[in-house]
Amino acid sequence: MNTSLSPADRRLSRAFTLIELLVVIAIIALLIGILLPALGRARDTARDVLCKTNMRQVATALTVYANDYKDAYPTNIGGQFVIDPENDKQNMTWHDVNRIGRYLPQGDFKNLSVNNAQNPTVGGTVMTCPNHPDAGRSYAMNYWASSAAEYRPNFNTGTLQLFKPGRNPDASNFQFGEPFKSTVDRAASVLLIGEAWGLWTSEITDDIGERTWFTAASIGRLGLPGERFGGNPEGINEETWEGTWRGNGNFPRAPEMGSDTSATPEGYVPFYRHPRRTDDPFKVDGQPNFAFVDGHVSSYSPAELFNRDDNAMEYRSTYRVLWSVLDERVENRELGYQRAP
Repeated sequence: MNTSLSPADRRLSRAFTLIELLVVIAIIALLIGILLPALGRARDTARDVLCKTNMRQVATALTVYANDYKDAYPTNIGGQFVIDPENDKQNMTWHDVNRIGRYLPQGDFKNLSVNNAQNPTVGGTVMTCPNHPDAGRSYAMNYWASSAAEYRPNFNTGTLQLFKPGRNPDASNFQFGEPFKSTVDRAASVLLIGEAWGLWTSEITDDIGERTWFTAASIGRLGLPGERFGGNPEGINEETWEGTWRGNGNFPRAPEMGSDTSATPEGYVPFYRHPRRTDDPFKVDGQPNFAFVDGHVSSYSPAELFNRDDNAMEYRSTYRVLWSVLDERVENRELGYQRAP
């Protein structure tokens, strides 16, 4: 008995039915729905790890700098009277080519043109967070780590009187913190490098006209310790920021600021980057990264950084991350009561 199939029958036996095809498509769609969120989380995790790795390298470079300069970190002073003796340029800040540029590679030179009167700065490579749009530099140094941060010109002698952070009696932040070196107590809790807003656009564009965005030199100069992290609707009145984050006057608005020019940050620290969020960049909801004096890097949620009391309009630090070792004393003095046990 011959049981072989004809060519036509064999073709029919190999074909999928419509129902079978739809079942396969449904299974593929289900697998995609299951895998995409996991892939998205894996991508966010990878970017967060890269950000932490970059910050650790920056903190290490600053530690090596401090070892070379008697445990002192770089200065963060700027203005027309502050002249770098090495190149006669204005400003002497940690991210200058003449300071951290001797310990880290230059990856983005577009911050300032060669004809600018101010010191060129280091950007790109380890100075950027992968979740910071169009980043030229994503990190800033803790203001209270500066070896000099304020000055007073003496026009009679043509010299400058330099002050460490919080030591200038004429400044609004007088005694609002304690300057420190790399030998500071509680090094595992004292902030050295933090994520910061990239408020300053590059003077130079690339071949297709695109710009990158750079942080200011330091964070944490004004306000009480808890207010500096975020959650303060009034924000930090940083004079040099006025008009910059809003995109007013001659300043374009940074991509990470969003399109709502009435919206402003509530503190020095951007929370939207980890995990990356695009709907509301100023929402205080996320886990920014911080590098500490001892060299480790950790991320913290808002609740781990500060306690927000909207009724009393107070934003007290939890003191898990310290701007300086005087944080609790400063807040107790200014808020008028002791921290609850």
